[in-house]
This record gives sequence, C-alpha cells and structure tokens, in this order.
Amino acid sequence: MAQSLGAFAKKIERVGDELNGEAARKRLTRVAVETKKDVDEAVRGDLGDTSMSGWRRGKPFDIKGRFDIKSDTEFEVNPVPRGRGPMRVLEQGRNQGGAGGFHGPGVAQRDGKNVLAGETARNKNGKLRKVRTFKAKRWNGRTQGKGTWSDAVGLMQDRVPARIAKQLHKDLSKILGKG
Repeated sequence: MAQSLGAFAKKIERVGDELNGEAARKRLTRVAVETKKDVDEAVRGDLGDTSMSGWRRGKPFDIKGRFDIKSDTEFEVNPVPRGRGPMRVLEQGRNQGGAGGFHGPGVAQRDGKNVLAGETARNKNGKLRKVRTFKAKRWNGRTQGKGTWSDAVGLMQDRVPARIAKQLHKDLSKILGKG
C-alpha cells in the first residue's frame, strides 16, 4: 500500500535526526568500539598476546586501544595511556641510534654565543658551571621496531568505512524499511 505524504515526511524528518545529534554519536561510538579492537589485533599479530613480557616485572599490563569521540562525525583511536611507551617501542624499536657516542648538552649559551664542552658558562641564577657531556654505554639493548601501530592504522583505514556504512544502513533501514 502506498504511503501518505505526511507519513513519508515524518520518515524523512527521522532520517535527518538520525544523521546528526545523539543518534549519530551513538552510531559513531558503536563503530569506535569495533575499531579499537584493530589495535589489539595488531599487537597480537606481533606479540602473540597483548602484553610485553619483562616490561614491568611482576605487573604486566595490556597494550590496548582506546577511543575518544571528538564530534558527531569524528573519533580518534590511540593506545591506552599506560601502553603508549610500549607501543612506541613496538613501532620504532628501543634505543635506535643513541648508543656509542657523546650525549648531553655539550653546548651552552654565554653572552648569546655557544659555549662548547669543557668551558664554563653561567646558569640562569648566575652560578658558574662547567659545560659537560657524557659518553653512552656501547651496548644498551637495542631492538628492531615491528611497525605495530602502522599495522593497526592500516587495519583501521581498511575497515572503518565499511563499518560506518554498515551501521548507517542498519539505522536507516529501521526508519525507511517499514512500509
């Protein structure tokens, strides 16, 4: 049976409400909950589980994803705060390029000019100090990065558009699919 124009107008109004406001935020939250699991999948792919053995002795913690809703149309996925350091190590490796040379300031300012190591310079409070450097250990346990966060971003870029389309189709079919 054909719809009356008034019933169709009400459906169109409900579609407008569905595309923004609270309904859009709920839809985006459902997509974000599914998307944060991509971070877990990427970590599992590199480690076999979601925690790094030996990172904190006796108290390992999971490297998982979390999301923040930024607006009605935007969300952001990041590692949980305690997992940011381990995630950086999984992405880039540990101590890349820092071992074996001289480290430290090695340069200070005196009268607007650079002062090299071994010379003296004054601190902000006026005390005289010697500019120093230190030599790093030769071996410091470097590891190769695994690119875990890049893998997670790739999964998200592949899967999020389909998730959004699926949720939108599901929500709109509730309104337009009847009669």
